[in-house]
Amino acid sequence: MKTLFIIYSLITFGLSTPAQKKVFICTDPKSQIYHFEELCKDLEKCKFEVKEIKENEAKDQEKRLCKLCKEKESKEEKKK
Repeated sequence: MKTLFIIYSLITFGLSTPAQKKVFICTDPKSQIYHFEELCKDLEKCKFEVKEIKENEAKDQEKRLCKLCKEKESKEEKKK
């Protein structure tokens, strides 16, 4: 029983996988973009619900990164 609990915990909490970055999407069926920030100017245009998901889920849904978020990320990386 104890072994089952340990296996269940590993699968449920994903201890063997690295943490995924959280992103935001507009739930409009036509939306094909994901955002790093909930307050992104592009995301503010969404007339549907804004939902937080993992980045790999957004990519699995064939969504691409918002241009504004991509530019901001590039600028931050150059500062490092």
